[in-house]
Amino acid sequence: MQVQTMGKKSLILSQVSMTIFALVMSFFPNYYGLLLLAYFLIMPVIMYKFMAKPLKEAMGRVKGKTLHEENAKELFEKDPEFEWIMKGQMFQSLLSSLPLLVLIAFGFTLWPVITHISDPWIRFAAIIAYFEGYTVLNYLVNKHMAKQVMKVPKPITNYKITDKGIQIKPFGTINFPLQSYVVKLKKESYAVDLLSKKEGSPSYRIYTKNPEKVYQLLSSLGLKVEEAESSVA
Repeated sequence: MQVQTMGKKSLILSQVSMTIFALVMSFFPNYYGLLLLAYFLIMPVIMYKFMAKPLKEAMGRVKGKTLHEENAKELFEKDPEFEWIMKGQMFQSLLSSLPLLVLIAFGFTLWPVITHISDPWIRFAAIIAYFEGYTVLNYLVNKHMAKQVMKVPKPITNYKITDKGIQIKPFGTINFPLQSYVVKLKKESYAVDLLSKKEGSPSYRIYTKNPEKVYQLLSSLGLKVEEAESSVA
């Protein structure tokens, strides 16, 4: 729910910013430089305020009695499925950057034409259409990624398990109970998988030198437990 709220806030902020830029560039082009300067000075502060409070609240929800703490980065590199996971992570990163690359590519061809439109209202509409095209493409890419994100688990190597949840270092949390996850023991990978049953939610692979202990810890917190197959589903 928190992620969805942050996503809505980011969308509203981007739409407001886009409209302001379009208005200034169309009707007050002499002030564009000042607007750009103000944007880069103010936006980091706004983004910090958007992210700091939800992150602080999320970290607070998993504070509790420490049950297990570990940094097992070296185990990830020894995972028999290391290459499969890395390829999946790289593909998702490239896919997420696609809308921005398209925006830049079209910018070299369309932007000179748009900025030379004499009628300010037509120029305003063209700028809005240009940026909305990016928004739509970004939505379609994210929708596609939501279907793919469950297939490849995100590796977790530095973390703390408490009686309230999992604190992923340096930033990130997973709250208990995990009703939309299935726990699977992956002895051959020295890990425990948290496989999401909810479309759009990521799965995780928690690396540990003692997978049986972590497996028992998570299963004792009321999670649905299932023995893992050796092969990737």
